[in-house]
Amino acid sequence: MLRGLEGKRLLVPVAVILLVGTTSAMYIAGGYLDALPLLMKPTAQLAFILFAIAFAASSLMRLVPNQYTRFLMRNRRYIGLSFAMVHFTHLVLVLSSITWVAGQERGLGTLVPGAIAYAFLALMTVTSNNAAVRLLGPKRWKWLHKIGSYYLWLVFLVTTLPPDSHNAWSLLLCLAVLGLRIAAYRRGRTGRSTQ
Repeated sequence: MLRGLEGKRLLVPVAVILLVGTTSAMYIAGGYLDALPLLMKPTAQLAFILFAIAFAASSLMRLVPNQYTRFLMRNRRYIGLSFAMVHFTHLVLVLSSITWVAGQERGLGTLVPGAIAYAFLALMTVTSNNAAVRLLGPKRWKWLHKIGSYYLWLVFLVTTLPPDSHNAWSLLLCLAVLGLRIAAYRRGRTGRSTQ
């Protein structure tokens, strides 16, 4: 199936998409600053899609075990790292916009939750390896990644509100992945109680 795109190799197509997309937008717009409006929404959307896949992978595996969900579970770490790569690219674009484009200031109500989200993302990124699991211990590692991923989910949810015709799909995907997590949790509890 997708054997050639396993593990670290998953990062390559995402990096190529970012490079081609950024270069194309800069060429079309005539420069980096003029390309910012063309790049900010697509990078946020791609990051959200990758996040949703990583966030739902274990739930999908528990609910519908098959070759596709096993692929997602085997590669969840690299899907998450792909999300981080895209979302940190988005951060560079946002900071460029705030710094160099007039009228793009953000209030504290946006900056503080965003800074916390990126702090979690940075911690989750640098601990997405076996050495970090050993160093932190599996329980603390799992708590960091669980709290961080739910916080990121909450930030994505808030950014979809109020829904409109341009972001309704994001709200639906946000709610769908939460529904998958709840369904998988309930199935896990039911399985434990019948044993």
